[in-house]
Amino acid sequence: MRCTALTMLVALVCSAAYAAERHAELIVKQILENVAKIKAADPTAVPMAFWDFDGTIIKGDVSEGLVENGKTVFKGLVQRTIEEGYSSVYRSTDGWKLYSEKDYPRLNEIGRWIAWPYNAQIYAGTRVADLDAFCVHEYERVYRKWYFTSSIAMLHALEKAGVENYIVSASPELFVANAAATLPLPRERLRGIRVRISAGYVTTDVIHPVPMGEGKIEVVRELVLSRPHGMAVAAFGNSYSTDGAFLRYVAKQPSLPGGAKGTAVMVNGGKVVPGYTEHFICVDQDDVLGSLDGGGGNMVR
Repeated sequence: MRCTALTMLVALVCSAAYAAERHAELIVKQILENVAKIKAADPTAVPMAFWDFDGTIIKGDVSEGLVENGKTVFKGLVQRTIEEGYSSVYRSTDGWKLYSEKDYPRLNEIGRWIAWPYNAQIYAGTRVADLDAFCVHEYERVYRKWYFTSSIAMLHALEKAGVENYIVSASPELFVANAAATLPLPRERLRGIRVRISAGYVTTDVIHPVPMGEGKIEVVRELVLSRPHGMAVAAFGNSYSTDGAFLRYVAKQPSLPGGAKGTAVMVNGGKVVPGYTEHFICVDQDDVLGSLDGGGGNMVR
């Protein structure tokens, strides 16, 4: 791909239509320059980009919600589904209070490897189709308005240029997969913490690898191997503790053809953690899609 053609493509897709900040165009340009090197050396290569979801594509957390200055901007899907009666564990009128004030904090003290999968296990016995329908509705009604415009611009640009995008999240896949209705991605490319589904109903059986911390590396490897000639060319995250490992893994790959390098982007990650400085592009972004269509703002949903 010629440089002029590449520049035109990036500028076209990372356009004012998405209100993307300046860094979006520059990051996409860097990734596609590396893709061009890979393709020149191996025309069969399938370039793949991996995204965290919470805090990276969506501002806030789809499971936990978003709180700013002590005020709830939007409720997360854990609260919304409990309140609407979709959890088989927390069905009483005090279900959310029991979960949020007692059970989940206690599990989190034990460790996130128990607490985070629990967010999927509390739907054991729930019909998946019912939960899916509710989540799709909530994404369209609330969550899509809180997608970062720059993340969406980059995701669209990469897809248009032939890079396959995947989401690897520590939120339940029961939640994350339903974001596909609002993104240019097929549902099978959205991976979260999985539990086994039996005859259309949720179970408590957690499926490994679990996409948390180092576990995200395992999931990335699994997804790359699932595609003939798949190659990880980029990774996006927002937290050094939960995303740092898989971002660095993609950035430090020694085996990309044509002398290409993986690109790792840390979004709103705050102070750089020692050992990561040389590997990441660190950016700040705040604009969300809701600011374009009149949605967003200080709302409680």
